[in-house]
Amino acid sequence: MNQQDPATLSITTLSFTYPDQPLFDNLSVTIPLGVSLIRCDESRGKSTLIRLLAGEIMPEHGKISVNGICSDNEKSLYQKHVFYIDPRTEKFDQISAMQYLAQIERTHLDFDSVRIPHLINGLGLAPHQDKPLYMLSAGSKRKVWIAAAIASGAKITLIDDLTAALDLGSIEFITEQLIQISQQCDRHFIVSHYDTLDRVPFAAVIDI
Repeated sequence: MNQQDPATLSITTLSFTYPDQPLFDNLSVTIPLGVSLIRCDESRGKSTLIRLLAGEIMPEHGKISVNGICSDNEKSLYQKHVFYIDPRTEKFDQISAMQYLAQIERTHLDFDSVRIPHLINGLGLAPHQDKPLYMLSAGSKRKVWIAAAIASGAKITLIDDLTAALDLGSIEFITEQLIQISQQCDRHFIVSHYDTLDRVPFAAVIDI
């Protein structure tokens, strides 16, 4: 895809530093439509880059933009295109998985409700779908976030540390979902992981 294509998600001369820990210095990356991977070892910045792409935190310098919309000076408009949830959040602990998914359906116009039963069953969430989220294990909660991400239809969909706390069966199911999404090529579906996932045809691999 041409770098000037308006559908391209662009990171331009981005710099970001935590106190005494510089992470990015003039990072420029073009992310095409499809499934892309942010890859690095632990504590090297992949979660921070995901949060920057989500508009949760702002770069010190540079910009992130899609369709001509920048994450900093047009934050609310930019975030309308984004699905992201901090996997560690306790914000939704008092509601059930199905209630959380219903909330995401109300806030994402391209949400695919038809896909939900398949995702619930494929991720083994059926026995837990009506339990408050605080009753779920870390792995089961992560499955809820992943189901929401896949169904959201968001043009920029972000999943941090994709396979953490997941069983092998769920990882295989998610791999199949990513393969399907990669064939649609109508969204930026970006995951972070420490290694390349077998069989997923990534549109881009961003090593940091």
